Order: sequence, then structure tokens, then C-alpha cells
Amino acid sequence: MVSLYTMINLLKNINFLFISRLLLGFIFIYASIDKILDPLSFSNLIDNYHITPVFLNNLFALFVPMLELVIGICLIFNLNINGASFISIALLLWFLFILSQALARGINVDCGCFDLNSGSLDDTELRNNMIKRIFEDIILLGISLYVFINSKNN
Repeated sequence: MVSLYTMINLLKNINFLFISRLLLGFIFIYASIDKILDPLSFSNLIDNYHITPVFLNNLFALFVPMLELVIGICLIFNLNINGASFISIALLLWFLFILSQALARGINVDCGCFDLNSGSLDDTELRNNMIKRIFEDIILLGISLYVFINSKNN
């Protein structure tokens, strides 16, 4: 079993922070690619959540993927880490909110997180994917918080 002292040392390790930044950065870049290439499909996915006015969906479909790309680049290349990690925290909280509210309201949608063309999934598969994405976003939120807190010390 890993001791508390060992965990604290690991979390303070500059290499662990570097790996966390790289991981988070690559995930944000990967998540942005399909959305940048096909903003119309992403706009339609945003509309399926029934949370934003229709006229904003196109703006979000253009803005959010570019923001994800910039966050990823900043995290990978050590550019304004505090700002990038703070914005990633805000985005992940928003993603958690919209996924959770859709799940609670019984709206089973493809989240559009990584693959806009995941095929035709039945309601059970969509619901399971949404739950999986919520857990993944919680983990990514933890990594973002870790990067945000520890980047101030370096």
C-alpha cells in the first residue's frame, strides 16, 4: 500500500506535473479536432441538450473547439498555465453540468466530446456513454485542479 508521504511526494514532483499538463493538453487538442473540422455537426449536438438558445449553438460550436485547442497548446508548451488550467476547470465544470442535467432529464444524447460521428447507438448505450463521460470529466477536472494549484508554485 502506498503511504501518504509517498503520495504527497509524487504530487509535488515536477515530472508528475509535467506529465499531467501533457496528458490534459493532448486530451483537449484531441477533443477539439472533430469539432473544428465539422462545426455544423457539433452545433446540432449542442442543440440536442436543450440548454442554450438555438442562435447561440453555432457560436458555441465555433468558439468552444478553438478554446479547447488553445488550452491544449498552452498546457503542452507551458504557456500561461494558470490561465489555461483555470479555463479548463471552467469548461469541465460546464461539461459536467450539461451532461448531468441531460442525464437527469432523461435526454440521452451523444455528448460530442471526442467523436461527432459515433454511429447510431440505442438509448441504453447513449446513457452509459454519458455516465462514462461524467466520470472521465471528473477525473480531468481533478487533473486540471492539480495543474492549476501546482503551476502557481513553479
